[in-house]
Amino acid sequence: MQDNRVSIRPVLNLSSVQKEENFQNTTLRPILKLQNDLIMSVFLHFCKKQKIAMSKIAKEHFQQEVTALIKKNAVLRNQLLGVIIGQFTQEEFAKYVEKDSEFNKRILSMMGKRIYDNQQRA
Repeated sequence: MQDNRVSIRPVLNLSSVQKEENFQNTTLRPILKLQNDLIMSVFLHFCKKQKIAMSKIAKEHFQQEVTALIKKNAVLRNQLLGVIIGQFTQEEFAKYVEKDSEFNKRILSMMGKRIYDNQQRA
C-alpha cells in the first residue's frame, strides 16, 4: 500500500547510482519542493520573531547570513528539519536514520539554497 504522502509530492525525474544521492533525489528534493512555502514561512517567521531584518542585508551577503542562521540556531534548524522529516514514510525514515547526520547536512544545504533563491525572486 502506497503512503498518501508520496502521492502528493511533485515528480522529479532525477536518479543516481549512489544510495545517498538517490535518496536525496527521490525523497528529499520532492519533499523540499512540496514544502517550499512552509519552509519560507517558518524562516521568515523566525527572522521576524528574532527581529532579524533580512531585507536590510546586502544581496552579496544574504546567502552567507542564511547559512549562518541555519547552522547556529538549533531552534530554527530543528523546525526546518521537522518540516521535511514529518513528510517521510516509515521506509524513508528507516533509510534516513541510517545516515541522519549526512542527510541533515544535505537537507539544510538544499534548504539554505532554496531560501536564498526564493528571496532573490521576491
